[in-house]
Amino acid sequence: MNLCASVKGNILAMRSPVSGSSMKVRCADAVFFNGKIVTLGPKTKTVSALAVEDGLIVSIGDDREVKGQAPRGCGRYDLGGRVVAPGFVDSHTHFVQMGVDAMNVDLTRTRSKEEALALMGVAAKKVPPGEWVIGTGWKESGWTNPHFVTGKDLDISCPDNPAVAHRVCGHMSTVNSQAVSLLGIDSRTPDVETDSSGRPTGILRESAVSIARAATAPDEAKRRKGLQNAIRKAHSLGVTSIHDNGQSADIALYREAERAHKLGVRVWFNIPSEDIDSVLALHLTPGLGSEMLKLGGLKVFCDGALGARTAAVSDPYADDPGNKGALVHDQSDFEAIVERANAAGIQLAIHAIGDVGIDVTIAALKSALDKSPRNNHRHRIEHLELPSRAHLKTMRRLGLIASMQPNFIGEWGGTDGMYLARLGKARTSRNNPFREVLDERVKLVFGSDCMPFSPAYGILSAVRAPHPAQRISVKDAFSSYTRDAAYASFEEDLKGTLEMGKLADFVVLSADPFGKATDLGSVSVVETVLGGEVVFDRSKRREA
Repeated sequence: MNLCASVKGNILAMRSPVSGSSMKVRCADAVFFNGKIVTLGPKTKTVSALAVEDGLIVSIGDDREVKGQAPRGCGRYDLGGRVVAPGFVDSHTHFVQMGVDAMNVDLTRTRSKEEALALMGVAAKKVPPGEWVIGTGWKESGWTNPHFVTGKDLDISCPDNPAVAHRVCGHMSTVNSQAVSLLGIDSRTPDVETDSSGRPTGILRESAVSIARAATAPDEAKRRKGLQNAIRKAHSLGVTSIHDNGQSADIALYREAERAHKLGVRVWFNIPSEDIDSVLALHLTPGLGSEMLKLGGLKVFCDGALGARTAAVSDPYADDPGNKGALVHDQSDFEAIVERANAAGIQLAIHAIGDVGIDVTIAALKSALDKSPRNNHRHRIEHLELPSRAHLKTMRRLGLIASMQPNFIGEWGGTDGMYLARLGKARTSRNNPFREVLDERVKLVFGSDCMPFSPAYGILSAVRAPHPAQRISVKDAFSSYTRDAAYASFEEDLKGTLEMGKLADFVVLSADPFGKATDLGSVSVVETVLGGEVVFDRSKRREA
């Protein structure tokens, strides 16, 4: 965690964007012109050109003005009339893990449990007996026969290997008999499902998932490759910044990549709550670092997930009537973590999904802020899937941020989705209420949780959401994935809108998502620009 802010990063952090477009270009590296640049600034101004110097926007306005000021010899890029928007900021990722998972058995697109098991079986035949087979991303809600993978299933598909198949949510995994033995799991292990005889079924939840993750943790080489996989994916989808919720060891990996000039996204890194003692001992506060890598807040779990039926809810799950989920921590321990972090000036990013989890989280934050008042804490509730109107009103009063994942609606909403199965009709119509969040004037920021990692899909899901409490405008969805996401990391003066003095991070789109006649589902990223450098170019356009 010993990150030192670079001189350039400190200067950038102190610079404020300059309004208007009259600033003279001194020594522009590049000029981008003939576009429809949607700044998403205070007045959502649209212009046609911008100039970049040393990674910053130094001029923005019409073609004639910006091109006329640019010196000879600078790069000139014709945008071909395409729409340009700020680079996407994914406010909730598990970035390195996503890249590593891409090297495991990909179960995300399977249409049945049988197909998923067949893929695991094929992978098992390619490795020596006794070597782990790791699958990731299965989701029974998309299968024709929506039942969880069991340990017996994996015994059949991977008879000679220990095997683990992680559910897409990350809160549930399944292991086979060999893996149970290797991991030392038994009926006394917390969060392990057992049968009527007390034997583990192979289904692991919450803390037990961590046991399997630790036993199959990738080595340094695989983690480096995973990071680069994730960066390439981010570039292809227009993501220029992320808020990551990884393991503290990932900080060194990010720092290594930054020093080697291979860190192609800007990272705001939330430290896991188990490392709170180190954070407090070192007096670490949000924002320490460089323009590419900054320490963020403290990531704390309050409850589990709806898919795994571990999110804490007041009424039982519709498809599991005896189950109301659970809190991850003893409530007094949870409150102590929140109080200590808030008193130390640390931003909190708290995972709370069920209405009970949200109750406990808001109460803990209110108590902590009463004891140690702060005006600009920017504490966040991650996911916030089942808030009430009363929750949102209190969040507004406390200045809390709603960090939500619109892609969840695309994956599990609708008349036959997982939400309906887990929650029933009434609760489903009010889960993930993005419209109500905005109506209550709570700051709304969007991320993906890598399920899947795609801002365009998330925006589409929010705009076309099935229920009125969820649906928002294209402009609001873009703002939550750009301008307001930058606010959540205290970086609104650096990024999130296209204005003079801000970082030149932007995307060029295939069509105008703000146009009334545009099929939003057809809009894709053509180019991604990070600090004025084209890092992804689908069209292979060259300088004009």
